[in-house]
Amino acid sequence: MQETIRERIRGAFAEVCKLDKAELQDDVLVQQELGIDSLLGLQLLAKCEQLLGVEINEDGCADLDTVGEFLDYFLEAANS
Repeated sequence: MQETIRERIRGAFAEVCKLDKAELQDDVLVQQELGIDSLLGLQLLAKCEQLLGVEINEDGCADLDTVGEFLDYFLEAANS
């Protein structure tokens, strides 16, 4: 089940960022490699909140660097 949620989050990430899911490997740097700025980050947060039906603390996203870290953070929020 966690893998299914993780892939749904990856799909939301791809949709918001207008990227192919294949480009969103766990070790890809969000800002440096994908160019995701704070506005896109907020859109991603809102999309994941809607997808998961939970409220996600945006302050916790500030120190996340990779796609995998974001996926883990959102997955943790979904399971809490």
